Amino acid sequence: MKYPLIPLALASLLTLTSCSSRSGDQQAIRFYEDGRAKVMVALTPIYDPQNVKLPWSLSEDLTDLIKSRLISKSKVFITHAPARAGEDPDAPMIVEHYDENTSLNIHYENLKVKFPNSEFAVFLELAKHNIHPKQEEGFFDKLTPSHALDLAMRVRIYDLRSEIPKVVLQEIVEQRHLLPKQFAKLDYDGVIWGKKTYSISPIGFAHAQFAKEVAQHIESYLILAKTQ
Repeated sequence: MKYPLIPLALASLLTLTSCSSRSGDQQAIRFYEDGRAKVMVALTPIYDPQNVKLPWSLSEDLTDLIKSRLISKSKVFITHAPARAGEDPDAPMIVEHYDENTSLNIHYENLKVKFPNSEFAVFLELAKHNIHPKQEEGFFDKLTPSHALDLAMRVRIYDLRSEIPKVVLQEIVEQRHLLPKQFAKLDYDGVIWGKKTYSISPIGFAHAQFAKEVAQHIESYLILAKTQ
């Protein structure tokens, strides 16, 4: 069966309605159901000085996990964040090409210019990503996973609400994950970042749990700071 073509005027109207609806949805994300405004925050790419040898960017891996967690919880509004290749250009934050920070030596006086619509700016540094043999502490320990993945993230948050930006939070979030020896090194032919095989691998799961805790620290502090 052939369907008649939609007249050009009607097609234009549908397009405008769709854009308007999307804009309205994005605007609604800025507020809680009771009308209170959410915290407006800029999230920058993780600075990774660890130089871990992986076929993908560890910075992009963890940044994307943290960003996704913050968006899914919908307790803060992200005004600015790095975008992955192929990501939806209509996402509710202002995106830029992915570009890792070269350091955390921030010129704070430029932050209000770079993030004009943000109340806070979050900077992250991967302070540790170390897979190593776990020291045995007893006979039972011989039966447990033989390797450990130590993770640490340095979190720095700037408050941009006053005339001069200032650091309001500096902390380090740490985790340790036990890994079976056979999973201490990934099979990069079968386990690829961005695929389900990676997300359910021990290292992929460890990254997800670590990003979840980092996101919770960021979210909890920003919600508290919004009231002050």
